[in-house]
Amino acid sequence: MITKRSQYADIPFFISPNRFTGDLNLVKDLSAIRQSLKNVIMCNQGERPFDFLFGASLYKNLFDNLTHELIIDIQTKIATNLKRHENRVDITNIIVREVSGTANTVNITIFYAIPDIGVEDVITIGISRNR
Repeated sequence: MITKRSQYADIPFFISPNRFTGDLNLVKDLSAIRQSLKNVIMCNQGERPFDFLFGASLYKNLFDNLTHELIIDIQTKIATNLKRHENRVDITNIIVREVSGTANTVNITIFYAIPDIGVEDVITIGISRNR
């Protein structure tokens, strides 16, 4: 029997052992890529002790008015950091929208392709600032 071998595998955010084997459960392929994208976007620069440039540092912009210039700045930060830290994907589009009815909350939608496994996907990440 031939089984498909996973192209990518990462350790999940919430580590839990498999209850039958005791081994760590892994996130694989598309789930691993999605987790990595969220990780890069949600981190602030300086949070990682051995890579001070890791992260998009978006939280500091959430108290600002969402102008066209700020949207371009956020898109640039995301694209730059994903290119630097997640080279498994090709970003095709990034959309930043303010969530109506809520203050200090934006939705970031990223359209991307994973050339190694021939998949195109979309992920939406909500970022909010709690006072």
